[in-house]
Amino acid sequence: MYRIFCVTAHPDDEAGNFGGTLAQLSEQGHQIYLVCLTSGEAARNRGNATTNEELMAMRAQELAASCRLLGVQRHDLWRYPDGALQHVDFYEVAGRLVECIRRWQPHVVLTMGPEGSVTGHPDHSMASLMATAAFHWAAQTRYYPEQGLEPWQAKRLFFNTAIARPEGFPIVALPPAHVVVDIAPYVERKIAAFKLHSSQAGLFERVEQFIRRNNGKERFHLASAPMGFAPSTLQGDLLAGLEENVTPAADHPVSCGHS
Repeated sequence: MYRIFCVTAHPDDEAGNFGGTLAQLSEQGHQIYLVCLTSGEAARNRGNATTNEELMAMRAQELAASCRLLGVQRHDLWRYPDGALQHVDFYEVAGRLVECIRRWQPHVVLTMGPEGSVTGHPDHSMASLMATAAFHWAAQTRYYPEQGLEPWQAKRLFFNTAIARPEGFPIVALPPAHVVVDIAPYVERKIAAFKLHSSQAGLFERVEQFIRRNNGKERFHLASAPMGFAPSTLQGDLLAGLEENVTPAADHPVSCGHS
């Protein structure tokens, strides 16, 4: 049983980008903790919400329902401003993610790519950069010593990637895929999880078409691993070669990453 830490920018990213892989890992018995940095209140699709506060509450409920369907054991929604992650205090947000990593001690970290994923969204870029910094900084005593926590080095950092992009979005330089995960048994669950985000119903048809175009695959770029590790050994498995003895995290958090 391994611990997986997934960092996203908006409610629905967990389903659209990682849904099949998260469902598969959960069914295999691994523990998954997801942090979503914003409430998605700047979305163009707003369901029946008439205010940002109503949309934030709606999207929080939708995220919780999606996580339940995908088997994500716990998630936190941090409510940084949607559409403006580039303006928040980078060091503060990365520090909250560092605290999560040090407390929960994940073996693998999943996030978007710094290009902004297939949509090129700036919030996706910032989530990637913050999660990447936290992945590295959590292992170094020089960063956030005031947390009073032992350093923790996760074994692998993966960026979600793809071989195609949805129509109507900017052209981005997606990172090459080192791992192609077969999610064919989970495609319908992935689509169903996305559709639990009912406020985003205007996106359903386009997102479902894109998911089906990927032919039951989710792709990941290996962004960091121990020196000398060969990505070719992964063979479609994010966890291949993780053979250390796995024990529960020493301080499994009730909550982490407090302001």
